[in-house]
Amino acid sequence: MIIPAVLVRRGKYSVADPLFVEERRPVLVGRKVRRGAEVGDIVLVNAREMNRSLRGEVTRVIGPSDDPRNVYEALFASIGTGRTFPPKVEAGAEAVAGKPIGERRDLRHLPTVTIDGDDAKDFDDAISVERLADGYRVWVHIADVSHFVEPGSALDRQAEFRGNSVYLPGTVAPMLPERLSNDVCSLKPNVERATVTAEVEVSGGGETKSAVAYRSLIVSDARLTYAGVDAFLDGGGETEQSDLVRAAYDLSRRLKTGAARRGKLELGGREPEYELDEDGVPVGSTTRRSTPARELIEELMVLANEAVARMLSGSNGGVFRVHERPDEESLETLGQRLAAVGMQVEPTPENLGTISQMAKSDAVNYLILRSIPRALYSPQDDGHYGLALEHYTHFTSPIRRYADVLVHRALLGDEAPADLPTVAAEISEREYRSAICERTADDYTLMWLMRDRVGEDLEGTVVSTASFGLFVQLETGATGLVHVSKLPGWWELEESGVVLSNNTIGASYRVGDRVLVELIDVLPLMRRAELRVVKRL
Repeated sequence: MIIPAVLVRRGKYSVADPLFVEERRPVLVGRKVRRGAEVGDIVLVNAREMNRSLRGEVTRVIGPSDDPRNVYEALFASIGTGRTFPPKVEAGAEAVAGKPIGERRDLRHLPTVTIDGDDAKDFDDAISVERLADGYRVWVHIADVSHFVEPGSALDRQAEFRGNSVYLPGTVAPMLPERLSNDVCSLKPNVERATVTAEVEVSGGGETKSAVAYRSLIVSDARLTYAGVDAFLDGGGETEQSDLVRAAYDLSRRLKTGAARRGKLELGGREPEYELDEDGVPVGSTTRRSTPARELIEELMVLANEAVARMLSGSNGGVFRVHERPDEESLETLGQRLAAVGMQVEPTPENLGTISQMAKSDAVNYLILRSIPRALYSPQDDGHYGLALEHYTHFTSPIRRYADVLVHRALLGDEAPADLPTVAAEISEREYRSAICERTADDYTLMWLMRDRVGEDLEGTVVSTASFGLFVQLETGATGLVHVSKLPGWWELEESGVVLSNNTIGASYRVGDRVLVELIDVLPLMRRAELRVVKRL
């Protein structure tokens, strides 16, 4: 097995300590098979079992472990993906790049824009919106990846294996080669692009009146950014295609109101966003929360995804985005935990959003998230609990999600894979592993950015408790541990699982408590930050 590891010295032996994989046993590496790797380097090791221990040889030297870019390469390797593709796949992408686009509905006359982050390189989706006397007409244009990626081709097999693109700070392991993902399929401005369009008519109240989908030809008039659109909507700037943007925003507000009315689960949350230097190394981080521009695109994508799911419902070949309701046992546990942190409510599938709004706490939102199942891909159209929709699928991101490619094929009449349930299960698992990889990269990066702050006091919130201590999310976004050995006396985890208490002195810490902590030590590669409580806040 090939595993990422960091080379360390143990006495007179070189040992590779595995990174980011389930295998934790060290791998003994002989001097002759180190391929020039030095102690402290991250390497890929071909490890094999020998006399109940692991021995191996270095197959690739990635580089020094104190460089985040090398750590990201190891993370990609930990889930069997990477930034490069086999030559046969690259050749396949080049071969189909010039494929004639065929007959399509010509929508080049429509005012059309993309709206993405400042650093986006692959543009899956573009929008056109016009006001009607009694509502809106929306065209959601999605890159026609299925036109270029033939079922069973080397390109297709690689995309299915990867399942999705994986985004780490400043880098990406794409699902498709760059010739397609960043070029031929990407909806860049002022060039003709082959797309699949979901055309939806929406009432003034935000209800879908009709929807059709078809292959199309578009030209994006402008590549807009979230920041630019937010500034325009806030009255602080101008934007291209301002009438389109204003109409899209007005519609998104109506859709958002409708989502709240039907019971969409809104848990907020925050994601780190990184500032990179010219070499792609993180030098700072900020917290990204939802903004009107992001919500605009999110609401229109949900509109298109639901419309396409309705078109596919009852037919063979599509995969749906399924999110099950939380079960009674999970809700009962959540109720106990909420009571332990001072919220006397009885959780139901219908009131979790209300509880979140009452609490206004990321820590409580985390407890709620732990109580609901994760969303999956399935051939069965079983609805999406979190969005409060009876029908839902993923149609809008085929450049970076294989599920969307399958949806496009089903929508356009292509034959479905014979083993569709297996494929759906596999891409669900790939998505889960990719999410862990991305989350691990965030944990590492946020700690790496704190490496010079040892000894400082930082504010934070207790987000989890265990028998061995408190996990505190810091103002930097990183989460560190206050070990019980750093607390006075004897502490026990209460039955609820969210309160650590010391009955002798009558003290306790619970999820949601605000604290000031000292950063004692930080080990980014281990994703470990050691903390000490200075005082409560």
